[in-house]
Amino acid sequence: MTAPYRFGLVGHNVGYSKSSEIFEAIFKHLAADGSFEVFNIATEHFAEQFHKLIESGVQGLSVTIPYKSKVITFLDDLDPVARALQAVNSIHFNGGACCGFNTDCYGFSLPLHPHAERLKNGSALILGAGGGARAVVYALHTDYEIGCCTVMARDSTRLKSFKQELVKQLPNIRISTRQFANNKKSERDTWDIVVNCTPLGGWNHPTDSPLPEWLDWTAVRLYYDLNYNVDNSLTREAERAEIPYLDGSAMLVGQALQSFYIWTGLKVPFEPIYSKVFGD
Repeated sequence: MTAPYRFGLVGHNVGYSKSSEIFEAIFKHLAADGSFEVFNIATEHFAEQFHKLIESGVQGLSVTIPYKSKVITFLDDLDPVARALQAVNSIHFNGGACCGFNTDCYGFSLPLHPHAERLKNGSALILGAGGGARAVVYALHTDYEIGCCTVMARDSTRLKSFKQELVKQLPNIRISTRQFANNKKSERDTWDIVVNCTPLGGWNHPTDSPLPEWLDWTAVRLYYDLNYNVDNSLTREAERAEIPYLDGSAMLVGQALQSFYIWTGLKVPFEPIYSKVFGD
């Protein structure tokens, strides 16, 4: 008899996460015995609590805000994508070794397949400059040949570091940066895709917006919000403006299925899991 699976999610203020529901659906689909626990860890206790998790015998961990980069120092190895992005959202514990992976790129790309032709050689406006945003730029360029990205964030130092790191990995992409405080209208008339990689509009900030004042919805061909709450004011705005939009629900399921494959070697189909958690 196979031992029960034991997985979890590490983050801070992530009680809203649907990851537990996703993995419960996976276990039921496979008729397997398993558990998935959400570990809310304060930043000042991260090192201590992470080592306790390793010792507890957990087989795999998903990682979210704010630990996708911080956790790297505790790992033995990284897969090529995680190393390129310096961001980890999945950890496999195997024989005492801890290996970090990035499945965000896979999950992000999954629902974009029908829009591939629209995105090829196109332009992207990325809101945010964290680990999720790095995965987004990487996936847009490597999977959909996006050639030009403008990245917006509050902190100029973080933007500079973001650009320097990604240009090393993606020498053929053009990346420009600007701070949210810069309200000067962009010279670009249209954006093939705008991606919100910030928590604004999400579970804890559903009515807040990172969209710059100069951005008009008519200039947006596709809006993608990594948040997946139903009360997101930004996806509602896109819908009212009749702009095609995606939320982060498919990405969440896709990256979870890829993590499960890394941890177990088992492939699970997308549709039944997505339908169980988010409906048809």
